[in-house]
Amino acid sequence: MEKAEIKLYNIEHLGLVIIMSSGVVYTNQTGGYACLQPSVEGVYVPLSDDNSEILTQLMEFFTGSKWNGACCTGIDGETADFIDNLLGQSPSIRYLTEDLSFISVDRTLLHQSHEAWVFVNIFQPTTETTIINGFGNTKGILTWPNSD
Repeated sequence: MEKAEIKLYNIEHLGLVIIMSSGVVYTNQTGGYACLQPSVEGVYVPLSDDNSEILTQLMEFFTGSKWNGACCTGIDGETADFIDNLLGQSPSIRYLTEDLSFISVDRTLLHQSHEAWVFVNIFQPTTETTIINGFGNTKGILTWPNSD
């Protein structure tokens, strides 16, 4: 049986695909002007982004002077730091007691990450509740609308 596919091309928010066997493949248009179409099997979770501030800042960053809308062949440590900092500022994405997100950029996969498709580590604490529970420490993709 073929896996079902969901295209996230028209999402208007920040989302997380938890990479796992699910029978569902998610794809999005990413990479800025390159209009890549990567896909991954998993479970999709929309992330609350108060007033779309994180989304706006991500889109401005990737269309700004550093990437000029052309981030399609990997990101660097500075970009990973920028994304981690943004995630740590969101009350709905960070741990309840710290300015740290339960999601952080996977530094081992910077070369495979690009605009609107960033590989992340997901840390599931045992003592605090986040919007996702029961997945343990795992991998995912942070995704949002392509800013081409």
